[in-house]
Amino acid sequence: MSASQALKQAIEQAEQNQITDCCAISERLQKLPEPRSWKVDPASKELLEELLALAAEAEQTVAEQSKRIRYLESLSVTDELTGLLNRRGFDAEFARALARADRSDESGLLVLCDLDHFKAINDTYGHLAGDAVLSAIGGKLSRNTRQCDAVARIGGDEFAILFTQSDPDTAARLTNKLDKMLNTLVINWNGHQIPVSASLGVDSYGPGKTADTVMFLADRSLYARKNKIRKMLAAPGKPSRRRRKHPAEESSHLAQS
Repeated sequence: MSASQALKQAIEQAEQNQITDCCAISERLQKLPEPRSWKVDPASKELLEELLALAAEAEQTVAEQSKRIRYLESLSVTDELTGLLNRRGFDAEFARALARADRSDESGLLVLCDLDHFKAINDTYGHLAGDAVLSAIGGKLSRNTRQCDAVARIGGDEFAILFTQSDPDTAARLTNKLDKMLNTLVINWNGHQIPVSASLGVDSYGPGKTADTVMFLADRSLYARKNKIRKMLAAPGKPSRRRRKHPAEESSHLAQS
C-alpha cells in the first residue's frame, strides 16, 4: 500500500469512527465534578465512571490517529532513501515559492543536478553501492544548503535544489559551491573509493514565472552543459578537471582492448 493510499484510509477510518465527537464529549465530561461527589446511586456512579474512561480512551485514539496521519503525510512528500523531499513534495514547495514571488516580488534560483556515470556505479559495484551514493549526496546537499531552501530527489539519480529568497549573486555563489562539492566528492563504500561526477542546470525565477517554464529552462541548461563537457572530452588535449573518468569506464575500456 502506498503512503497516499494509507493516508486516505486513515482519514476515512477517523471519519467513520466519529472519534472527534467522542473527544468533544470527553471534554464536556471532564469539566464536571468528580463522579464520587455526585449525589447519585452507586450503579449510576459506576456507569458514569465507565463513560469517562471510554471518553478518555477515545481522546487518546484521536491523538494517535492524528500522529499517524501526520506521519503518513510526511511519507507522501519524502524520499525514503535520502530523506529529502520527493517530486510531490518539491512541486508543492516550488508552487509556494512562486506564489510568494508573485505576492512579494521575491526571486530565487532552481538548480537541477544529474549524476554522471551513475549506471556504471550500479553495474560495477551493485545497487546497494548506488543507494549509498544517493544517500550520501542527499546528506551533502542538505548540509550545504540553507534552512529556507528546498532540496529534493526528483528521480532516480536526479536532484533539485530551490534557492529561495536569493539575489543572483548569492544564488551563483551557492551554485558554484555545490558544483565544486559534488564534482570532488569521493564516497567510501565497502573499501571502494567511488568518485562522484554531476552536471548542474540552473534557471532563475521571479514574479510571473511558471514552474513548467523554469524547470524546462533549467533542464535545457543542464543538458547544454553535459554536451559541452562531452565535446571537451572528445577534443585532443587534457581532459576537463570536472569530469574524472569513472573506474567502471576504465574497466570497460580494458575489457575491450
